[in-house]
Amino acid sequence: MNGNKSSVAANWADWVLQSGWRSLANQFDEHVDWYTVPLQEAKSFDNNQDKCRYYNVGCFDWNRIILKDRGSHDDFYHANSVYLKNDGDFNVIAAQGPLYNTVEDFWQLIYQEKVSTIVQLCTFTEGPESIRCSDYWPKKKYRTFGEFTISIEMEDVIDEKVPDVELRTFTVKKEGEEETHTVRHIFFKRWPDYGVPQTVAPLVTIVKWLEENGGTSKKSPILVHCLAGIGRTGTLIGTLMGLRTLRRLESSDDYSNTILEVAKELRRHRDGSIQTSQQYIYAHSAILKLLAMEDLIVDDDRLKEFRYVSPPKF
Repeated sequence: MNGNKSSVAANWADWVLQSGWRSLANQFDEHVDWYTVPLQEAKSFDNNQDKCRYYNVGCFDWNRIILKDRGSHDDFYHANSVYLKNDGDFNVIAAQGPLYNTVEDFWQLIYQEKVSTIVQLCTFTEGPESIRCSDYWPKKKYRTFGEFTISIEMEDVIDEKVPDVELRTFTVKKEGEEETHTVRHIFFKRWPDYGVPQTVAPLVTIVKWLEENGGTSKKSPILVHCLAGIGRTGTLIGTLMGLRTLRRLESSDDYSNTILEVAKELRRHRDGSIQTSQQYIYAHSAILKLLAMEDLIVDDDRLKEFRYVSPPKF
């Protein structure tokens, strides 16, 4: 990376660290929290409420993943492709976690889109009402969901220093077809709904692994899900988008609104993405750490002291 890029990243980091978490929270509250895309159609979402976890978390028609080889009455899964302006190689799928009646649809999506990695950011039972993400992968050798048999090939962790980020490899076999598809699965089960983890390490570990393993390839995208597929999911995808955008900035660009514009661009693809100011601040924290790991900014005391956990509500 040339010195100009390093300088731009450093300028952005200086702006974030000087502004502090309160300014970022205000930026989110004023410009992101209520940002919606007007007049975007979501007819398939309206017609498939039995396949949707929440009635008020929509799924745009223009970029939804259409399940192939099915009639129009049965081609819906609550998932949207997310693209990045001026970056033709970026394609990530933001998805709702499977319901009991959409697990086969979920695996159809993984199989047809040749998803390289699934990132699961929720557990299977959460919250006081035990809101469920259906148990969609095998705990032992294999498991069958409709036409799809999922076999587990490997279990590990990405980084022994972050043992809660688990890594698995699955083989997906569709009934009647010789072809199989291999997909990796990242499972982080300690990210609370509407909140953030206690340290930035899990998000940094996941993003770093995805980038090193070609996870944002247009031909073989990653799929990220939590329960609704907008809060935790949006935070991770926004971090990926923000990092790639900052690397491309020129010295003449207005760096202060970089992540703000990324968040709005993300919401144009997946309505409601990044749900809280806390998640917005957390994404900034992860990007700062990742830039420091690339030696684009200095990992000094300001980074260590930057607050991102449990800021007061105001």
